[in-house]
Amino acid sequence: MRKLIAYFFAVTLALAGSLSFSQTKSSTRQPLQIDSNFFNTLVRAPRFMRQNRLSAAANSATRDMSGVQPPRIRSVQTFSSSFAFQGQTFPYTMVGRPPQAGGTTRIATSYIPMSLIFDEFVDANGNSIFMDADALTDQMLHSPNFERSQYTVGNTQFGDAVQRAEFFSVMKRPNGGDDDDFDGGSWHTILQRPRILTPVVIEVPVGSSLVFQIPDGGFLALIDINFLASQLNTLLQTEGVRVDELPIFTTRNAVYGDFFFGFPLSCCIAGFHTAIEVGQSGNTTSVQTFAFNSSLDVDIAVGAFGDPNFFTDVQALSHEISEWMNDPFANNIVPTWQFPGLSGGSCSNLLETGDPVENLPNPGFPVVLHGFTYHPQTEALLQWFSRESPSSAIGGAYTYPGNNLSSPSLPCDK
Repeated sequence: MRKLIAYFFAVTLALAGSLSFSQTKSSTRQPLQIDSNFFNTLVRAPRFMRQNRLSAAANSATRDMSGVQPPRIRSVQTFSSSFAFQGQTFPYTMVGRPPQAGGTTRIATSYIPMSLIFDEFVDANGNSIFMDADALTDQMLHSPNFERSQYTVGNTQFGDAVQRAEFFSVMKRPNGGDDDDFDGGSWHTILQRPRILTPVVIEVPVGSSLVFQIPDGGFLALIDINFLASQLNTLLQTEGVRVDELPIFTTRNAVYGDFFFGFPLSCCIAGFHTAIEVGQSGNTTSVQTFAFNSSLDVDIAVGAFGDPNFFTDVQALSHEISEWMNDPFANNIVPTWQFPGLSGGSCSNLLETGDPVENLPNPGFPVVLHGFTYHPQTEALLQWFSRESPSSAIGGAYTYPGNNLSSPSLPCDK
């Protein structure tokens, strides 16, 4: 507790000294000038998160391996299997149907753009600052997450390509048929084109954000993750989402972290996926899965973080969709592994396919569609987590579509 208090006062002094926190919260103020040293004063939060909000009974039911779909769970279609490591069995549940069964699973989706307006900050002319997420909708829906592109595993969507690479040695394929034909018997897990639900404007109250001015124009917001969670909880109840679909929520030019009485303590989260219980009928539990992501404009990413691919276009969205496909109920446990690219002691025991790659150079894999270069994030494959050697994935890979990791995960050295 003493360390926390000391840390809080250190951050408070840094904010007060370098960012001029002298104005009262009862009045509006102009955005703060971006300062990369400021971000270094904050705890480095994971860039992406997962949340499991299921009861013990629901968690157990999602791992039921007696059939293709857990019999007591109503949600997106899933299958369950397991792997063994050092004498221990690790069960997992993934979206779709078993790769050995073949066939195409089509998952319904919905899309909700969340624009932001701020009570505390105005621009140089005194006008409200508005971050228009609705303007991203066309770009998102025509991205590799929903449209086909060519990969070494076939012409398909990005998330499906990662899954096919993972199970390439065991998935069912047609004899002499077209492997890219979604109705030809080959194994695919496909996201249907999203229903566009009512766009929303989120009013961010005083004390729940900081807004920064980028030198060449534009704004970046750092917002309290707990405020965002409260808004998502409300939207899940009001937007008409369906339990058998994947709702996708998107904000623009914002990152998230923990706040303490109006002061940020951590940065910079750009996405997560979650599973929550939303109903009970007899012995059947309804579980809503959903994904949240933020997308930064290139000039904002460069001005704030010096990286033109930092959370730009669909990097965060592809990260969350692939993780959701591999761990829809956010409860797949694997042997504890070290985060590549971070110091020893940064560890996890979760099957979160995007996390091992996010801190490595060039995590984005360029995909050109409609004349635009997208940067979906390369994902770690199941074989990396299970420490299978050699890997049974396509070409002996441990990541896909980029070759960012060439060997299995390392045990935690805590």
